[in-house]
Amino acid sequence: MSVLRFMKKHIGAFAIVCILLVVQAVAELALPQMMSDIVDVGIGQRGIPSAVFSHVRVETLAALESHLDGDGVALVESAYGPANPSGVRTFEGNPSFTDASSELSQALSHAIAAETGVPDDALASQRAIAFVRDEYTALGLDLEGVRRSYLVSMSMSMLGLCVVALAAAIALGFVASRTGAIIGRDTREELFSKVMRFSPAEVNRFSQASLITRCTNDVTQVSMSVMMLMRMVLLAPVMGIVAITKVLAQPSGLGFIIVAAVLLLLGLLVIAFIVVVPKFELMQSLIDRVNLMSRQMLEGIMPVRAFGREAYEEERFDGASVELRDTQLFTGHAIALIMPFIQIILNAATVAIVWFGADLVGAGAMQVGDVMAYSAYAMQIVMSFMMLAMVAIMMPRAKVAADRVIEVLECPLSIVDPEHPQSPAQDAPRGSLVFDDVSFRYPDADADVISHVSFTLGAGQVLGIVGSTGSGKSTLVQLIPRLYDVTGGSVLVDGVDVRSMALDDLRGRIGYVPQTARLFSGTVADNVSYGCDDPEDADIDRALEISQASEFVDALEKGVDSPTAQGGSNFSGGQRQRLAIARAVAIDPEILVLDDSFSALDYATDARLRGALSHEMGDTAVVVVAQRVATVMHADKILVLDGGAAVGYGTHEELLSSCEAYREIATSQLSAAELGLSASAPAFTVVEGGGR
Repeated sequence: MSVLRFMKKHIGAFAIVCILLVVQAVAELALPQMMSDIVDVGIGQRGIPSAVFSHVRVETLAALESHLDGDGVALVESAYGPANPSGVRTFEGNPSFTDASSELSQALSHAIAAETGVPDDALASQRAIAFVRDEYTALGLDLEGVRRSYLVSMSMSMLGLCVVALAAAIALGFVASRTGAIIGRDTREELFSKVMRFSPAEVNRFSQASLITRCTNDVTQVSMSVMMLMRMVLLAPVMGIVAITKVLAQPSGLGFIIVAAVLLLLGLLVIAFIVVVPKFELMQSLIDRVNLMSRQMLEGIMPVRAFGREAYEEERFDGASVELRDTQLFTGHAIALIMPFIQIILNAATVAIVWFGADLVGAGAMQVGDVMAYSAYAMQIVMSFMMLAMVAIMMPRAKVAADRVIEVLECPLSIVDPEHPQSPAQDAPRGSLVFDDVSFRYPDADADVISHVSFTLGAGQVLGIVGSTGSGKSTLVQLIPRLYDVTGGSVLVDGVDVRSMALDDLRGRIGYVPQTARLFSGTVADNVSYGCDDPEDADIDRALEISQASEFVDALEKGVDSPTAQGGSNFSGGQRQRLAIARAVAIDPEILVLDDSFSALDYATDARLRGALSHEMGDTAVVVVAQRVATVMHADKILVLDGGAAVGYGTHEELLSSCEAYREIATSQLSAAELGLSASAPAFTVVEGGGR
């Protein structure tokens, strides 16, 4: 079973649990027999458990020995000490705990039957008890004291077993709960660590909503199933097997009742398993669906309200919720129906035992206490199957959850560190980026989205990338920090193929600003310094100044210590973009990748930001993906993409005269005068030693 995979590291705890289970089972299952002894011996036989005398007159013992053979006489003589001056011999053991089935008890019972001249039948043991009681009376013993002594001894023994069973149960619960909690913690950490290494391809394979469910709900199910496995799944068989052994050890002829009850319970469990398991599998997928819809609605609450689609979204969410509700109700009803059937079987078995046991008591084949003990053992057996029934209902869901967690843990990573990572040579140029005949195709796609793209970018240079929507601009720049791996050609950073570099080394050289600016809850300073190991206030201030974010951050009540809501929802789109740029600038990267990061900025802020990048980060290679030609028209080189292929590469002036696609984009955004007067437009300033 997949749940057992999570217990491999906890074999020691599993062994401790097994020992505690055996101790608990033995202690608890000894109680019914002791209860039977209290009823039969303590009350019915007045504390005399067998035909073994605690004290007996010499002449009585001699009369009984006359009916025994040599072995029997030797057995009796070895059990009793020499006679005292009053002619009384004393048993050298403890007759209070001498079972009626012992060899000495049977020998004396047969001798008493022969001495009294009564048949040696099923009632012989009771007649032997009466003979012993008469002997005690003749000796002047306090029979009430004998009875009281037996009851006190048995009661203390039962109390001791109860304490042992309670201690074992408490220890078992502690170990099982702690182990389950540790497994939940470790699994959640392992799962989160694995998800953090996922590339966008793996995230898209599972979906964000499903990964959230697997990291939370499914791990909780696994943790709970481990606790149930250790506390109930193991306890039920141990209790059931020991109880069956004790029942079969009594030649009562009532075993058919237990067999019938067990067969009915097994049939019930099989039917429940067949019916419920598919529903549990469906339930987990429906939970993913509800989580996904909730996430989409909350993230898109503004357009939902803007277009007045609240009713539509509520209806759509209600449909998913109703389907989940119906599935949960079905499984709940199935569980609710199983329990009454188990109770019926349990009560029917108890009634049958009492019914047929009464006949055996009347015939002298059983005593009242034996029937009570038999009924208690039968109840233990049925209760064991009841626990298994509960587990049989819950474990399928746990199995589904465990399979979903394992699916994530065993998912192969498309982006991994190389076995022997390479680092750029000491004398290699810093900030060098080369695309050498690069092609890329998404997993399971039929065609390339990037096809045979080549370019070279050096430190201090700017590359602009433009193209129509869906031309592959964002996909192209995602190949630089290895969010995806190329399927053809190679990407080189500082002269080394990115696939040969350690991921930490590669991404430490690159400042990447994604197309969607995402901020984390915390403060402005936390977000800006997110990629820095040991940030200083000066570094944060510099990054904010370069990104043109300081103008609104300084106006905040707490400045850089002002809170940032989840997703940066307390800032405008342009403010979020500038903070995201500041986060990338703060690490002082060799290569700065800006994926359409100016789209929410006005032209003036756009110009100031580009100017600050030119002056303050002159040694950094910059890749700018933009929709606006004005943002990239003064870059050193401009790459034009169309359908994933490079249809133009050169300066602004070169592309206007040689690339039809670029000319169409440019003329649709800027006037002819603006295109011809590039020197007066907002530009990357040329600085000494740089190419801008």
